[in-house]
Amino acid sequence: METEEPVRTGRPRSEKRKAAILAAAGDLMMEGGLRAATMEAIAARAGVGKATVYKWWPSRGAVALEGFMLRAADSWTLPEGLPAAQALRILAADVVRLFTRSPAGPLMRALAADAQSDPEIAQALREQWFAPRRAVAAEVLRQGMRNGELRDDLDLAATLDLVFAPVYYRLLFSHEPLDEGFAERTVDQALAGIAAPRPVPGAGNSGAAANAQTERSVQ
Repeated sequence: METEEPVRTGRPRSEKRKAAILAAAGDLMMEGGLRAATMEAIAARAGVGKATVYKWWPSRGAVALEGFMLRAADSWTLPEGLPAAQALRILAADVVRLFTRSPAGPLMRALAADAQSDPEIAQALREQWFAPRRAVAAEVLRQGMRNGELRDDLDLAATLDLVFAPVYYRLLFSHEPLDEGFAERTVDQALAGIAAPRPVPGAGNSGAAANAQTERSVQ
């Protein structure tokens, strides 16, 4: 009589290890920044060897930023079907909330400073932090352009900087308060320039009348 093989449940062991490494990296980043998230500390907290960490990530900057990114993922998650203006306000306010209500604000300031002299950190910031955030926001802009909410000639990269750069400027220099209200006002100011023009009631008829008057005067 043949015996049935036991059914294996749960994620593969390698996935569990990878998740444990990212969780350890994210926790260490939130607790003490990049200086605390060494390969040795990440491996020890995750209960694996350093070779296991290097199996999936080439450097501590890469794994540390990915772990931090996972801890902060809610700050660039949006419900479906939102108008572009509302989605941009939520994205801006959520990142401000992250920076002001958790250790993420001081951590981001430290990472921005370190990135000026450490190409590895600069690359990790671009790939692990800014790339996914900008991808979500860029799709919001594209959808807004497609459905007529926003001007159809926007430069996406420039518009993203226009909307979100003020948040990082206040975070880095602390010259003025950084709060959610400021983030929403910044988006509203940007929308004044990027929103699609609204048709003026009666403008079509008055324009046609003006053209007709011009034609009569020429004749």
